[in-house]
Amino acid sequence: MKTQEDMKKELHAWIVKNNAKIKAEELCNDTDIIRERIINSLQIIDLLLFVERLSGTSVEVEQLKPGAFKNIDTIYQNFLERQGDEQCNK
Repeated sequence: MKTQEDMKKELHAWIVKNNAKIKAEELCNDTDIIRERIINSLQIIDLLLFVERLSGTSVEVEQLKPGAFKNIDTIYQNFLERQGDEQCNK
């Protein structure tokens, strides 16, 4: 089972890998990846697919709301936190 820290590290690594403009040490969990143009609108789909692979579940349309991909912390809260809670309850 992946921990919260593990999942956030994987998100961090994916974002850095997919954007040559930012260095790993410049990206924090609360960095606004949309406003800072670290991730563009076309990359959101790839990020969504990565989140689905990371969580092992599909993202429901209802979860796709403004601000859902604001930063690593927000992505974790919106898409991965529940997954971690469900695994703990098993």
